[in-house]
Amino acid sequence: MMRRFVAEDFDDYLALSREFYASEATDHPVSEEHFHRTFQETVGGSPIARGWLISNDQGRPVGYLLASITWSNEFGGRVAWLEELYLRPETRGQGLGRKAIEQAMEELKQQDKVAGFRLEVAPANKSISELYKRMGFQPVPYDEWCIFL
Repeated sequence: MMRRFVAEDFDDYLALSREFYASEATDHPVSEEHFHRTFQETVGGSPIARGWLISNDQGRPVGYLLASITWSNEFGGRVAWLEELYLRPETRGQGLGRKAIEQAMEELKQQDKVAGFRLEVAPANKSISELYKRMGFQPVPYDEWCIFL
């Protein structure tokens, strides 16, 4: 089950974000201040930030998904970046990630009228790359360059 974040989800999101940034899925640390700002943006009615809590069959939070919306000339419209997908290790391989991505994509297509989806994968995170390939995502030969302020 997956649903949009509500204010009461903050503690669960914070714990899950800490786990995500301590995992092989990331290659650099992120300030916890960013977790706070991201959560506030997703529950505060932002036109560009979305966040979902993923729960198991018993209703226990086991992961989250974040997305942001940008404009892309390349895509000819709005693009949703699937920013972060995290599932606790004991829940992986059960189809929760695929279901979460599919639900988020459908919601973003219908509500936000996106023209495409992008995501990024840390090189060490091979297992998630396989899922993305099975879902139809294709790697692009770009290097991502950033300036963190």
